[in-house]
Amino acid sequence: MAGAPTPVPGRGPLGVPQPTATQIGVGANPSPSAPRMNPFATQVRPLGGRGSENPYDWLENVHSKRTRHWIAAENQKTARALAEIPQRAWIASRLEQLQAAGGDGASHDVIVEHVLYLGPDGTRLPMEIAHRRGSPRDGNQPTLLSVYPAANEPQTALLQPFVLAWAAMGGVYARAQVRGGVAPVPTSGAGGKALPAGSPALSDLFAAAQSLIDQRYTRRARLGIYGRGFGGLLAGAAVILRPDFFGAALPTGTWARYRRIASGNCFPPTLIVTAEHGGNIRPWEGYELAAVLQAEQVCGRPILIRIDSDEAQREALTGRRERTADELAFAAKWLGAQPPG
Repeated sequence: MAGAPTPVPGRGPLGVPQPTATQIGVGANPSPSAPRMNPFATQVRPLGGRGSENPYDWLENVHSKRTRHWIAAENQKTARALAEIPQRAWIASRLEQLQAAGGDGASHDVIVEHVLYLGPDGTRLPMEIAHRRGSPRDGNQPTLLSVYPAANEPQTALLQPFVLAWAAMGGVYARAQVRGGVAPVPTSGAGGKALPAGSPALSDLFAAAQSLIDQRYTRRARLGIYGRGFGGLLAGAAVILRPDFFGAALPTGTWARYRRIASGNCFPPTLIVTAEHGGNIRPWEGYELAAVLQAEQVCGRPILIRIDSDEAQREALTGRRERTADELAFAAKWLGAQPPG
């Protein structure tokens, strides 16, 4: 009958939902992973069952003795773990070479594709994808995805030393534009589940990630989510909502409303990078994310946090290189990137 809606296919073999015509038309993932949340623990609760209070709000007192002790202990644990990663020495040396050459030392070996990915509603959005020339499209490359809001164009060229060193190890780096902001997470309904609906930025982020998989750049086990500033906070929310979507995560923190819905899951290996002072996010947004994920982690994958003592020092050339070497070494270890040769 003319004008009638396309019927939604029923469940397939073994109860697996089949894709709808809309999903096929826009290239959406027909079987997206759903947020995995314990319906009895949709908010972080302190010991003693005192409702929905934040058991980690003491970390917001950044000058307290308790917080200072926590920062020192976390940094010590993280430094030991990162020092043991064999790829780190090569990465640090390569970053130094690239910085000395002004970042152009390997740019002729790396190409940047300017593509469009489909948002959940079929809107085409821009994404840049950098990789080594001749890199195979076999769905198995270690890949890092970062995002930026549509209102703010990227302030730096894509081929910075971070990306060039990653590409030299066979990695793919993607930077995607996302729309809108992050809407509040709905409260639990009658079914007892809090679902992360209504966030355009997060919906676009997952669509961009799925596009990299559909286009055979990578697969979930070798896909990492990375970000600084807004992108870093969005990365933290993405890991909480879909812990099975990424092989590794490098956020800066996340908003309180997303931290409160984290519950027992096997979260991916995560390295949170933040600073005690300055910057464009509040430091405890990273502190509390680390504390929540460490408390809720149900498997042996590490949840680490690297806290720089001063934002000005972190942005100095040597400090920035050390931070970048740590981030790339962590990503390389868990996504399977190796130095050439």
